[in-house]
Amino acid sequence: RGPSILTFDSLEIGYGSHGRKRILLPPLSASANRGELVAVIGRNGVGKSTLLRSLIGLQPFYGGKIIINNENLSDIPRLELARRIGYISTEIIRVSNMTVYDLVALGRFPHTNWIGRIDSKSREAIANAISNTGMNKLEKRYIAELSDGERQRVMIARVLAQDADIMVMDEPTAFLDLPGKYEIVNLIRNLARSGKTIIFSTHDINVALKLTDRIWL
Repeated sequence: RGPSILTFDSLEIGYGSHGRKRILLPPLSASANRGELVAVIGRNGVGKSTLLRSLIGLQPFYGGKIIINNENLSDIPRLELARRIGYISTEIIRVSNMTVYDLVALGRFPHTNWIGRIDSKSREAIANAISNTGMNKLEKRYIAELSDGERQRVMIARVLAQDADIMVMDEPTAFLDLPGKYEIVNLIRNLARSGKTIIFSTHDINVALKLTDRIWL
Protein backbone atom coordinates (compact mmCIF):
# COMPACT_ATOMS: atom_id res chain seq x y z
CA ARG A 1 0.00 0.00 0.00
CA GLY A 2 1.10 3.52 -0.71
CA PRO A 3 1.04 6.58 1.55
CA SER A 4 -2.17 8.14 2.84
CA ILE A 5 -4.17 9.79 0.05
CA LEU A 6 -7.28 10.82 2.00
CA THR A 7 -7.70 11.66 5.67
CA PHE A 8 -10.35 13.33 7.75
CA ASP A 9 -9.99 14.55 11.32
CA SER A 10 -12.69 15.47 13.87
CA LEU A 11 -15.19 15.49 10.98
CA GLU A 12 -18.77 16.39 11.87
CA ILE A 13 -21.28 15.29 9.24
CA GLY A 14 -24.98 15.94 9.00
CA TYR A 15 -27.56 17.98 7.18
CA GLY A 16 -29.73 20.98 7.78
CA SER A 17 -31.97 23.69 6.38
CA HIS A 18 -33.28 27.10 7.37
CA GLY A 19 -30.33 27.67 9.69
CA ARG A 20 -30.87 24.44 11.61
CA LYS A 21 -28.46 21.53 11.44
CA ARG A 22 -28.46 17.94 12.61
CA ILE A 23 -25.13 16.29 13.40
CA LEU A 24 -25.40 12.54 12.79
CA LEU A 25 -22.38 11.16 14.61
CA PRO A 26 -19.62 12.12 17.06
CA PRO A 27 -16.54 13.63 15.35
CA LEU A 28 -14.98 11.12 12.94
CA SER A 29 -11.33 10.54 12.10
CA ALA A 30 -9.93 8.01 9.63
CA SER A 31 -7.67 7.63 6.61
CA ALA A 32 -7.26 5.66 3.39
CA ASN A 33 -3.99 4.82 1.67
CA ARG A 34 -3.19 4.72 -2.01
CA GLY A 35 -4.18 1.36 -3.48
CA GLU A 36 -6.50 0.38 -0.62
CA LEU A 37 -10.01 -1.05 -0.77
CA VAL A 38 -11.96 0.45 2.14
CA ALA A 39 -15.42 -0.70 3.23
CA VAL A 40 -17.76 1.63 5.13
CA ILE A 41 -20.22 -0.38 7.19
CA GLY A 42 -22.95 0.54 9.66
CA ARG A 43 -26.66 0.22 10.21
CA ASN A 44 -29.25 1.92 8.01
CA GLY A 45 -29.59 5.66 8.55
CA VAL A 46 -26.36 6.03 10.54
CA GLY A 47 -24.80 8.37 7.98
CA LYS A 48 -22.75 6.29 5.54
CA SER A 49 -24.04 8.08 2.45
CA THR A 50 -23.70 11.47 4.16
CA LEU A 51 -20.07 10.67 4.99
CA LEU A 52 -19.27 9.65 1.42
CA ARG A 53 -20.98 12.70 -0.07
CA SER A 54 -19.13 14.95 2.39
CA LEU A 55 -15.77 13.41 1.47
CA ILE A 56 -16.20 14.31 -2.20
CA GLY A 57 -17.57 17.80 -1.67
CA LEU A 58 -21.18 17.10 -2.64
CA GLN A 59 -22.49 17.87 0.83
CA PRO A 60 -21.29 20.41 3.42
CA PHE A 61 -19.82 19.24 6.71
CA TYR A 62 -19.99 21.13 10.00
CA GLY A 63 -16.62 20.65 11.65
CA GLY A 64 -13.17 19.18 11.24
CA LYS A 65 -11.22 18.88 8.01
CA ILE A 66 -10.81 16.64 4.97
CA ILE A 67 -7.37 16.35 3.38
CA ILE A 68 -6.82 14.94 -0.11
CA ASN A 69 -3.21 14.49 -1.21
CA ASN A 70 -2.05 16.96 1.46
CA GLU A 71 -4.55 19.62 0.33
CA ASN A 72 -7.61 20.81 2.20
CA LEU A 73 -10.78 19.80 0.37
CA SER A 74 -12.18 23.32 0.59
CA ASP A 75 -9.13 24.69 -1.25
CA ILE A 76 -9.42 22.40 -4.27
CA PRO A 77 -11.30 23.88 -7.29
CA ARG A 78 -14.35 21.87 -8.40
CA LEU A 79 -12.95 20.84 -11.77
CA GLU A 80 -9.68 19.72 -10.20
CA LEU A 81 -11.63 17.77 -7.58
CA ALA A 82 -13.49 15.98 -10.39
CA ARG A 83 -10.13 14.89 -11.78
CA ARG A 84 -9.12 13.46 -8.42
CA ILE A 85 -12.30 11.77 -7.17
CA GLY A 86 -14.92 9.70 -8.98
CA TYR A 87 -18.32 8.91 -7.45
CA ILE A 88 -21.06 6.34 -7.98
CA SER A 89 -24.31 6.95 -6.09
CA THR A 90 -26.60 4.26 -4.74
CA GLU A 91 -29.33 5.18 -7.24
CA ILE A 92 -29.96 2.93 -10.23
CA ILE A 93 -29.18 4.84 -13.42
CA ARG A 94 -31.84 4.23 -16.07
CA VAL A 95 -31.21 5.98 -19.37
CA SER A 96 -32.60 5.21 -22.81
CA ASN A 97 -30.90 5.74 -26.16
CA MET A 98 -27.42 5.76 -24.61
CA THR A 99 -24.89 3.04 -25.28
CA VAL A 100 -22.34 1.59 -22.89
CA TYR A 101 -19.60 3.48 -24.76
CA ASP A 102 -21.49 6.78 -24.50
CA LEU A 103 -21.98 6.48 -20.75
CA VAL A 104 -18.36 5.51 -20.10
CA ALA A 105 -17.26 8.46 -22.27
CA LEU A 106 -19.06 10.85 -19.88
CA GLY A 107 -16.34 10.04 -17.38
CA ARG A 108 -13.89 12.06 -19.46
CA PHE A 109 -15.78 15.31 -18.95
CA PRO A 110 -13.29 16.80 -16.43
CA HIS A 111 -10.49 16.30 -18.97
CA THR A 112 -12.19 17.76 -22.06
CA ASN A 113 -12.34 21.31 -23.36
CA TRP A 114 -15.38 23.58 -23.16
CA ILE A 115 -17.13 21.82 -26.05
CA GLY A 116 -16.47 18.39 -24.57
CA ARG A 117 -14.31 17.13 -27.41
CA ILE A 118 -12.93 13.60 -26.99
CA ASP A 119 -9.26 13.44 -28.02
CA SER A 120 -7.03 10.41 -28.61
CA LYS A 121 -5.96 10.25 -24.95
CA SER A 122 -9.60 10.20 -23.84
CA ARG A 123 -10.50 7.53 -26.41
CA GLU A 124 -7.68 5.39 -25.05
CA ALA A 125 -8.86 5.93 -21.47
CA ILE A 126 -12.43 4.95 -22.45
CA ALA A 127 -11.22 1.82 -24.25
CA ASN A 128 -9.08 0.79 -21.27
CA ALA A 129 -11.94 1.37 -18.82
CA ILE A 130 -14.29 -0.77 -20.90
CA SER A 131 -11.67 -3.50 -21.21
CA ASN A 132 -10.70 -3.49 -17.52
CA THR A 133 -14.34 -3.95 -16.48
CA GLY A 134 -14.96 -6.75 -18.99
CA MET A 135 -17.50 -4.80 -21.06
CA ASN A 136 -15.86 -5.10 -24.51
CA LYS A 137 -18.62 -7.20 -26.03
CA LEU A 138 -21.32 -4.89 -24.69
CA GLU A 139 -19.96 -1.45 -25.58
CA LYS A 140 -22.53 -0.93 -28.36
CA ARG A 141 -25.46 -2.15 -26.27
CA TYR A 142 -27.98 0.29 -24.83
CA ILE A 143 -27.93 0.80 -21.07
CA ALA A 144 -31.61 -0.08 -20.83
CA GLU A 145 -30.84 -3.56 -22.19
CA LEU A 146 -28.33 -4.46 -19.47
CA SER A 147 -28.77 -6.46 -16.28
CA ASP A 148 -28.24 -4.77 -12.91
CA GLY A 149 -24.77 -6.31 -12.62
CA GLU A 150 -23.78 -5.21 -16.12
CA ARG A 151 -25.11 -1.70 -15.49
CA GLN A 152 -23.03 -1.44 -12.33
CA ARG A 153 -19.95 -2.50 -14.28
CA VAL A 154 -20.62 0.33 -16.74
CA MET A 155 -20.87 2.84 -13.90
CA ILE A 156 -17.54 1.62 -12.55
CA ALA A 157 -16.07 1.88 -16.07
CA ARG A 158 -17.30 5.49 -16.28
CA VAL A 159 -15.47 6.39 -13.06
CA LEU A 160 -12.42 4.44 -14.25
CA ALA A 161 -12.37 6.47 -17.48
CA GLN A 162 -12.38 9.58 -15.32
CA ASP A 163 -8.88 8.46 -14.26
CA ALA A 164 -9.32 9.66 -10.69
CA ASP A 165 -6.99 8.32 -8.00
CA ILE A 166 -9.90 7.97 -5.55
CA MET A 167 -13.14 6.16 -6.38
CA VAL A 168 -16.06 6.50 -3.95
CA MET A 169 -19.04 4.16 -4.33
CA ASP A 170 -22.27 4.23 -2.34
CA GLU A 171 -23.67 0.68 -2.07
CA PRO A 172 -22.31 -0.59 -5.42
CA THR A 173 -23.69 -4.09 -4.72
CA ALA A 174 -27.08 -3.05 -3.31
CA PHE A 175 -29.28 -4.49 -6.09
CA LEU A 176 -27.22 -7.55 -6.96
CA ASP A 177 -27.59 -11.23 -6.09
CA LEU A 178 -24.84 -12.98 -4.10
CA PRO A 179 -22.67 -14.01 -7.10
CA GLY A 180 -23.06 -10.49 -8.51
CA LYS A 181 -21.94 -8.94 -5.21
CA TYR A 182 -18.72 -10.95 -5.15
CA GLU A 183 -18.12 -10.28 -8.84
CA ILE A 184 -18.32 -6.50 -8.38
CA VAL A 185 -16.26 -6.49 -5.17
CA ASN A 186 -13.58 -8.64 -6.81
CA LEU A 187 -13.55 -6.20 -9.73
CA ILE A 188 -13.03 -3.16 -7.51
CA ARG A 189 -10.46 -5.06 -5.43
CA ASN A 190 -8.45 -5.70 -8.60
CA LEU A 191 -8.71 -2.00 -9.46
CA ALA A 192 -7.36 -1.17 -6.00
CA ARG A 193 -4.44 -3.51 -6.65
CA SER A 194 -3.66 -1.45 -9.75
CA GLY A 195 -3.22 1.64 -7.54
CA LYS A 196 -6.71 3.13 -7.16
CA THR A 197 -8.03 3.98 -3.72
CA ILE A 198 -11.60 2.72 -3.53
CA ILE A 199 -14.01 3.53 -0.70
CA PHE A 200 -17.43 1.89 -0.78
CA SER A 201 -20.34 1.45 1.60
CA THR A 202 -21.92 -1.94 2.09
CA HIS A 203 -24.30 -3.84 4.34
CA ASP A 204 -22.52 -7.13 3.68
CA ILE A 205 -20.09 -7.60 6.57
CA ASN A 206 -18.87 -10.93 5.18
CA VAL A 207 -17.76 -9.27 1.95
CA ALA A 208 -16.10 -6.50 3.94
CA LEU A 209 -14.20 -8.89 6.20
CA LYS A 210 -13.04 -11.23 3.43
CA LEU A 211 -12.14 -8.91 0.58
CA THR A 212 -11.24 -5.43 1.84
CA ASP A 213 -8.04 -3.93 3.24
CA ARG A 214 -9.64 -1.60 5.78
CA ILE A 215 -13.04 -1.11 7.39
CA TRP A 216 -14.55 2.17 8.59
CA LEU A 217 -17.19 1.11 11.11
